[in-house]
Amino acid sequence: MASAQSWNTCTAGDPKFWPSSIRYIILANICMYVFLGTMFTAGLATGFEALAGDFQVPFSQLTDAVSYPVLALGVASILWMPTAICLGKRPVLLVSCAVFLACNIWCIKATSLNVLIAARVIGAFGAGSIEAIGPAIIADQFMERYFASAMAIFSLSLSGGSQIGSMIAGYLISSRGWRWFFILIAILLAVNLVLMIFFLPETNFRRILFNAETAAEADKVAAEMVENNAENKQHELLIRVVGGIVVISTLNPSFFAPPPYLFTSAGLGLFSCATFLGIVIAYPVAGPLTDLLSRVFMKRNDYVHLPEHRMPALVVPFLIFPPGLLLYAYTVDQQGSYYVAAVGAAMVLVPSVVLSVVVDAYPRSGSEALVLINAGKNLVAFGMTVKSNSWLVSEGVVKMFWEVVALQWAVLIFGLPLYFTGPWLHKKTLFLV
Repeated sequence: MASAQSWNTCTAGDPKFWPSSIRYIILANICMYVFLGTMFTAGLATGFEALAGDFQVPFSQLTDAVSYPVLALGVASILWMPTAICLGKRPVLLVSCAVFLACNIWCIKATSLNVLIAARVIGAFGAGSIEAIGPAIIADQFMERYFASAMAIFSLSLSGGSQIGSMIAGYLISSRGWRWFFILIAILLAVNLVLMIFFLPETNFRRILFNAETAAEADKVAAEMVENNAENKQHELLIRVVGGIVVISTLNPSFFAPPPYLFTSAGLGLFSCATFLGIVIAYPVAGPLTDLLSRVFMKRNDYVHLPEHRMPALVVPFLIFPPGLLLYAYTVDQQGSYYVAAVGAAMVLVPSVVLSVVVDAYPRSGSEALVLINAGKNLVAFGMTVKSNSWLVSEGVVKMFWEVVALQWAVLIFGLPLYFTGPWLHKKTLFLV
């Protein structure tokens, strides 16, 4: 490893040229934070039966304990991201993590459902910082050609919190009670906070960018500057890191807790792993394949890079995601094998392609764009969570899921015109950034 003086000279403070060990530690820290945040938000659904018994409330009222924290996650990014741009990402993450930790302790002491919901909403507001700032940190420290791979690892952690976290929550609540769910998160979060205090340096860095310059072009200029100013000392960068999901996660207790399935909290948590397994299998599509497509299309385009070159990867979720929802719906409707339902849930993929495209196309204001994406995602999740039970009662399982499928296909197919008109739209909207 180079000395501190040669490192500073080589990188001129640019996180993209920091030693790989530092960048990987930063990635691990933010992945742990986002995992705990989504575990906190979604994992409690497996303990609805225990909560209903303790607080003497119906299942329909318990959905507020999940839906409003989901809303807080989205609203939080609107505040946290501008603050991070002005004051720095490191202090914002440390403060938000402290708020998140304090609210977990509050949840442990909650004596009523309303108190628990209040603690969870404020806690989710603290945890919401990482969903917007995390991708921005990845954009700060990884070159364009590795955006999708690093972003897929982050998305894997985000999804893993709601799926693997739900499994952990299910077994823990079944054996020790729902308060131990928050005790575990508080312990892990305290460890995460200490790690971030010592191993999360500030990644804000101002580059000189020209209008219509993509992240790939900016990276090329930065690399040339480093080569010219570092006496030919280089640091190799090689990353080697290891609305339908919301509906399924919210309705799983309603489908599988009653007869004929009679799932316990542990069983509901284990079933949620099916979705995570699908996400793990889809990682090569969301990460390495997306980066590979970017390089292949760049060569076919006379070595001119366009952010839209990543968008053909959306074909995979377009073909697999909707049929998975329908397989799940028809199986549950006919009270078929839960193994088949699990296969359908596993087909519900989470594409992270859009995040990479946005950061690549708008390197100057990508952080602000991620706020809009994150807020929109959580607003949709909030709407799905709040209305899923009444939607199910009025439409039935099959019709409801067909409507969700139609929405998913409509959104995904919108990527086709964006692929062809993206460069033109990028130039026409420069005045906005």
